[in-house]
Amino acid sequence: MYQNYSLIILAGGKGRRLGQEKAWVKFKGQTLLERAVSRLGSLTDQIIIVSAPGQKLPLGGTTGRLEIVEDVYPGKGPLVGIYSGLSACRGIGGFVTACDMPFVNLEFSRYLISLSPGFDVVIPVRGELQEPLHAFYSMQCIKTIGELIEKEDYKIDHLLQRVRTRYVESNDIERFDPAGNSFFNINTLQDLETAVKMASAPSEKQLIKKTEIA
Repeated sequence: MYQNYSLIILAGGKGRRLGQEKAWVKFKGQTLLERAVSRLGSLTDQIIIVSAPGQKLPLGGTTGRLEIVEDVYPGKGPLVGIYSGLSACRGIGGFVTACDMPFVNLEFSRYLISLSPGFDVVIPVRGELQEPLHAFYSMQCIKTIGELIEKEDYKIDHLLQRVRTRYVESNDIERFDPAGNSFFNINTLQDLETAVKMASAPSEKQLIKKTEIA
């Protein structure tokens, strides 16, 4: 267990196209937030949930393990959510994901964390597509993100250009997740239907079993 790191789950998505807040969307017998906690909860003993101000969350029976922090500048996007989560970390950084990504990969997450010494961000990249919500961020990012926020610049790309960033490319990603399911996120009802089908695939069932054992 990586006690020097935190798990940061962004849960403030409004889910307008889904008709309800993403954290509350039901998927395979759990809410998306509960699923994110169950998939990655063994990474660390500090689990930080970043919510919108006043947002109610489906915490279930896991409240003793969770720390809820409110987005300091709501509605400004994931960079501010990352900043809010890092500000609550007790260790030297946090692994960041979003609750609408139902196939986040525990072993791949651990691998990304293992690459973090000497870097401020460790982020997967597929071709030209970066995956900022399945990535590690060190506490050193707080100052730089704060400077960007002051300028009303909320682009994660601009953070990556200003800090020590380790890009993890396709060859490494495919060792853990050949299909790239880790990065699938649910924005629409069609996405939700697709995710249900994906969860029934033999490869995902095998991964779920390994995650439960871990």
